[in-house]
Amino acid sequence: MKHTKTLLMSVVLSASVLLSSTVLAENHVITAVGMKYKPTVLKIAPGDTVSWEAMSIHLTESIEGMIPEGAEGWMSKLGESFQTQPLTVEGVYFYKCTPHWGARMGGVIIVGNPTNLAAITASKPKGALKYYVKKANKAMK
Repeated sequence: MKHTKTLLMSVVLSASVLLSSTVLAENHVITAVGMKYKPTVLKIAPGDTVSWEAMSIHLTESIEGMIPEGAEGWMSKLGESFQTQPLTVEGVYFYKCTPHWGARMGGVIIVGNPTNLAAITASKPKGALKYYVKKANKAMK
């Protein structure tokens, strides 16, 4: 009986830890305003989600090779609001509006510790991506 009680308490404790981390997760909102996303740089905790709103002529797409290793990228549909799955891999996620990338429409999500930012910076990105790498580094100071 004592063993059963201990096992039950372990299960209850484990379940409460899992539920509390899910309950504590937040959804952060990025809004498309003209040819910009606001905020441009967003810092979140691992497990949080991100939603994009006011996407009438826009979409959001993670930039291949510019998200943490092991993380899952995303691509929304043009004109639709979108929400990521929980972002659980720590690091920096760069994203863009593909039709408006030439106008520098993109942004940065920093999840926990920006583990991949130094490597991305060292790769000496060009164009719009260079701009967002500078923004990410500035946000980390």
